[in-house]
Amino acid sequence: MFAYVFFWVFVFAIPWENVLVFPGVGTISRVVGIVAFGVTAVRVLLTAKVRRLNSFYWVAFAYLCWVLLSASWAVNTICSPVFGCPVRNTINQYLQFFVMLWVLWEVTPTRSRLVNLVQAYVLGAYVAASNTIYNYAIGASLKHAYGRYAAEGFDPNDLGMILALGLPMAWYLGSIATTTFMRWLNRAYFLVGIVAILLTGSRGGLLASIVALSVVPWTLTQVRRGVRIAAVVIMFGAGLLAVRFVPQEIFQRLSTTTSEITEGTMNERLEVWKAGIAAVPERPLQGYGPAGWQMALSHRLGIKGPHNTYLAILVDEGLIGLSLFLALFVILLNRLLQLPNVFERRIGLTILMTFSIAILPLAWDTKKVAWLILGLLMGYAEVLRSPYPIPQPQPALGVRPIVRGRRPVPLGHRPL
Repeated sequence: MFAYVFFWVFVFAIPWENVLVFPGVGTISRVVGIVAFGVTAVRVLLTAKVRRLNSFYWVAFAYLCWVLLSASWAVNTICSPVFGCPVRNTINQYLQFFVMLWVLWEVTPTRSRLVNLVQAYVLGAYVAASNTIYNYAIGASLKHAYGRYAAEGFDPNDLGMILALGLPMAWYLGSIATTTFMRWLNRAYFLVGIVAILLTGSRGGLLASIVALSVVPWTLTQVRRGVRIAAVVIMFGAGLLAVRFVPQEIFQRLSTTTSEITEGTMNERLEVWKAGIAAVPERPLQGYGPAGWQMALSHRLGIKGPHNTYLAILVDEGLIGLSLFLALFVILLNRLLQLPNVFERRIGLTILMTFSIAILPLAWDTKKVAWLILGLLMGYAEVLRSPYPIPQPQPALGVRPIVRGRRPVPLGHRPL
């Protein structure tokens, strides 16, 4: 139980982890995550019980092993006193990601625990969105992106994706909550989250949000009438708030999304992607090793990131590494399609689609939030594969139950 509590706090902290950083230690999620792992390890040692891993975790372990093996031919061997060794840092990150996935698997064997972790993510997204709106209210725009706003310590593009991923989660929680307070708390995230996403000025965040919001019309037939009315009210309110608070300059920037995709370079990302693809034939199968992107492309691009998770893995880990990474998506897709409840199935598929779009313009292969989302989706598909037992209605007093399609007949009025 203690491990689960600490991991709940860990998930809650991830969407806003950069807001609070402890000098010499790191982010708050790092601190809580270390405690959660320690408590989980102690529990496993004392009870000698471990949940059996499924195919998703074995593929993730194979991907981790491939990353470790690729360090033997890594081209990025530069180390510095300040930043350390990029290869070693990357390996440490992947080890931490796998430990995080394992702890998540261990502490969420039930539906209620998994749902509460999803709730933790939405509450954490609330904190990040609120901090973004606060920075806008005090006029603290980003120095490197004037006129755009984000929570303290966050890149606006990363933050836009993090907040967008919370939209289908909030819709799910608001639809299944048993109390009025929790229902409207999660529905209100649409108001706060959408405004904050727009304030980031992230065009990728806008596209991810559109995919995330598709969950509402896609699942309307699966919810009761009151939820449908609430959805219309919330969407209308979110539109009014956006028009009222979001600066016109941000709307003008977001309006260029379509033209940037069809005619532009997507802020020079297209040139970066072309250079990355051109570097693949030199090492197609094994890649350039952990953190190999900079060394492989520094002579062509200078210091520029890959701006694409799939391409970053392809360059660093080659086709073998990318195949293992994509296999995780295939497993998740298959598991989600097998969910018996249509509403929960569509929620999971929407989160997966949103995530797949979100990592297109960003290099999230070494981001904690990316692996957390994958782990949450796997846990979601696992614990929801068995539907809730449907209670059988009891016959009224003095009424015979229906037998072979016959209508119930009062006991005092049986035919002779």
